[in-house]
Amino acid sequence: MKTVLLVPDMSCNHCVMRITNSLKEINIPEFEVKLDEKKVYIESSSCDIELVLRKLEEIDYPAEIVME
Repeated sequence: MKTVLLVPDMSCNHCVMRITNSLKEINIPEFEVKLDEKKVYIESSSCDIELVLRKLEEIDYPAEIVME
């Protein structure tokens, strides 16, 4: 099952890099960051989405779940 997060403040490749590195830090195994859509797609069966949301908030990229 995939969860889609909208990250409205994501605007450049540096943002993508910061988000990618942060998700790797918390051991999220399967995800895709799409700058053009301002979305992060996560294989949610393998992780804690609340942890992901907290981590993104921590690095100043608040996100919201748009689809589970």
